[in-house]
Amino acid sequence: MVVSCHKLTFVTFLSSLYLKFFPIKTSLTETRQLIGNLVDTIYDDLNKLTMKSLCTNLSFFVFLLFLNTFLSAQDQVNLNKTKTSAQDKFNLNFNVIDSTKNLPKGWFKWGYYDLAAEKKQGFENFAGKVVSDKKGKFGCITYRIPANYVGDSIQLTGYIKVENVKKGNAGLLMRIDGYGKHEMLAFANMSKQNVNGTADWKKYSIKLPFSNRARTIFIGGILSGKGTAWFDDFVVTIDGKNIQNLEEVQKSILNENNKNEVKESIEKNYSALDITNDETLDESLNSLIKSIGTKKIISVGEDTHGTSEFYKLREAITKKLILEQGFNTIVLESPYDDIEVLNQNLQTVGLDTLMQKHLFSIYQTQEMKHFLEWYKTSGVSNKVKFKGCDDSYWEMSNLLNDDLKENASESIRILLDDFNEKSSLTYKEYSKKHKRENTKPKNENELRKMAYESILAIEKQLGTENMLSDKRKEYLFNAKNSYINYVNVVQEKALQSRDEIMSDRISYLANDPQAKIIVWAHNAHISNTVIIDNEIGIMGHDLKQEFGDKYHAIGLSSLNGSYSYMENKFINDDHDYSDRLLNTTLKHQPKNSWESIFNQIETDAYYMNMATVKKELNNDALFGSLKLIGYGEEKESDYYFLSPLDMFDTLIFIKRTLATTPLVSATN
Repeated sequence: MVVSCHKLTFVTFLSSLYLKFFPIKTSLTETRQLIGNLVDTIYDDLNKLTMKSLCTNLSFFVFLLFLNTFLSAQDQVNLNKTKTSAQDKFNLNFNVIDSTKNLPKGWFKWGYYDLAAEKKQGFENFAGKVVSDKKGKFGCITYRIPANYVGDSIQLTGYIKVENVKKGNAGLLMRIDGYGKHEMLAFANMSKQNVNGTADWKKYSIKLPFSNRARTIFIGGILSGKGTAWFDDFVVTIDGKNIQNLEEVQKSILNENNKNEVKESIEKNYSALDITNDETLDESLNSLIKSIGTKKIISVGEDTHGTSEFYKLREAITKKLILEQGFNTIVLESPYDDIEVLNQNLQTVGLDTLMQKHLFSIYQTQEMKHFLEWYKTSGVSNKVKFKGCDDSYWEMSNLLNDDLKENASESIRILLDDFNEKSSLTYKEYSKKHKRENTKPKNENELRKMAYESILAIEKQLGTENMLSDKRKEYLFNAKNSYINYVNVVQEKALQSRDEIMSDRISYLANDPQAKIIVWAHNAHISNTVIIDNEIGIMGHDLKQEFGDKYHAIGLSSLNGSYSYMENKFINDDHDYSDRLLNTTLKHQPKNSWESIFNQIETDAYYMNMATVKKELNNDALFGSLKLIGYGEEKESDYYFLSPLDMFDTLIFIKRTLATTPLVSATN
């Protein structure tokens, strides 16, 4: 006799048993659907069996099902045991409850909305809950973790459930604070992911760069607008390793109690530099140059952009690396396209004129002119390339037109004209000129996004016509690099920082197997670690990540003296580089700064290997005030709580320095 099986009853029965003995993050309906799919695969065959064979096969099926479930459950038990043992450290799964507050232990409120610990329906564990009210704007269930760890990136993963969330969103939140007063190093939330409405448990994650000078990690589940959100099973990882199991490191603050120890460590490891004249400096740099000659990229920094001795040092180091170690590319923290135009006219136009038209005013100095005079003769004869790595809006269209004017096809000429309009006109000018077209930009960002699309079209057409030379590929790469953020703005994507763009440009040049690169940029950019606002330091950090030991950062530092600065410190807002160059003396040096300790070494100038000094100190992370003055005049806020032991591979210190000498007097 053929048996007619009641599949629905059978599946429901198995599902109920499954949930009773092995609870998971699903409802009975969801579990029934899961098991129903399994039963479907054998159901047709079961219907053809006799009662006797059916019972036998059903028994075997149930046995296999529960055997598999048992093994899976054992894995989950083992995982839970691991999590339980780790929870003594941080209560990230919300299961340890403070009954006096009806909150998960260690969790607290940011914002306005009410918080609670709520047992999840059908389960023994708890979740954090945020419920909106009529008056407030947001609420966040927050947890604080001391940042006693080192690493490069930090990720928060967690589960979110929402109910009737509207006029806002739910999401994970992470904030990294430093040692400075009100200093926030990094921040991320999920506001752009639009987690709203009603939805069951789903896993999400957010990620940030992790600075070794982080003092506190805040994580949370945030709700804005109206509705209810639940959060559970948070996991924090640093460089992919669970923070629950990470070994904590010692972080210290530079003070009266440990500065003698730092001084003694430096005294054991420094090498003196004689900066009396060019010859003595050249001789005293020999050991350093030999030790770094095999690197791929060497960045030479500065703690102000306007220090005369730093330019002389960078010139001396650069010459020796080129002439003795085969380095062949110099990259300046300056717009890529302007440096290209400067190169094209180097032999035919006076240096003063070129510098005033194509260099930031901070570089319009006698010191930079002295270097360019050397480069104009010896650098060029040694086939050394001179490049820029900063934003490139102003001359890119001219570069492409000049390069292609001799042999461009009609198709390419049309595309070049299109790019020129979209990169130079305002959106109103462009719309007026093309008023009959259906697609017109609504604002400047949309027009510049169209310029980016024109670059892609030029690149594609050049490829079709087999005209993509290495030079043109480089031009187009830098053009795309300049305009990509307009695309990101229009598409509401994360912006690339200035440091990321500079890193990409240097990395592009370094992809040439023969390239050996010297970078001239500020200490803040060349740093091996991200140091300010989740942005500054990304250039050096990313290059260190990509090239490892082949990237070497040399910081330059001083304590006393004068420096130059730009009257208008904004550098990329227009193509007018006529800002006056002024000078003044350093005034705001804190008492227990790194420079004050460096200054205690007897010699006037020296260098040290920072890894050796750090090893001698036997301290994982030591932080103190360090000077980083940008293009403008010094402020108290230009001293940052940092660890140069991690920022630089080598540091050169000069006790007293002088301001650069401008090409044109500030009174002119």
